[in-house]
Amino acid sequence: MHGCKHSSDAVLGLFVGSANGKVMKVVDSIPLFHTHSLGPMLKIACMLTEEHCKAVGGLEIIGLYHATPLGNTEMTPVKAIAEKLASNFSNASVWTLDAGKLDDRHFAFKGLGHKDNDWKAIGNDAVSISSEALEQTVKLISEMKHLELVDFDDHLADGSQSWLNETLFEKEALAKLPIIGAD
Repeated sequence: MHGCKHSSDAVLGLFVGSANGKVMKVVDSIPLFHTHSLGPMLKIACMLTEEHCKAVGGLEIIGLYHATPLGNTEMTPVKAIAEKLASNFSNASVWTLDAGKLDDRHFAFKGLGHKDNDWKAIGNDAVSISSEALEQTVKLISEMKHLELVDFDDHLADGSQSWLNETLFEKEALAKLPIIGAD
């Protein structure tokens, strides 16, 4: 959704969730930037996200996502950020939007997981997402719901906008879908 709203800009955001062994559950995404992510603002955004995770309970920053306007799926633009994330969460992951898959209505991310001090590809077979979640996402994008999304950049420009997007999907079927593997 973040990459759709700012399709002509590079975007960066965080995934929050929980990890149990090799299984990670992403329960939310936190859209951060659609401009160049400066170190001080990134640090503040991560600190606020960590505080949000503590307030909710049982959540932590487990990964990040990024997308570029040209569809580059390389990790290079966010490698330093990913390394810092991995120093705080050993099983961190990095996801790059593969815009070419959006039209095919498939899971549109290419993932890398941090293991043994290196980044290794995460196979599509390691990711579980329901067909209903994909369908609802396509529906929301076609209805242009992504234009209502607020990222941390937007919040910095207008403090009355919530970068946590607590109410963005509250009336949508997507919000009511169960998390795969939830207890």
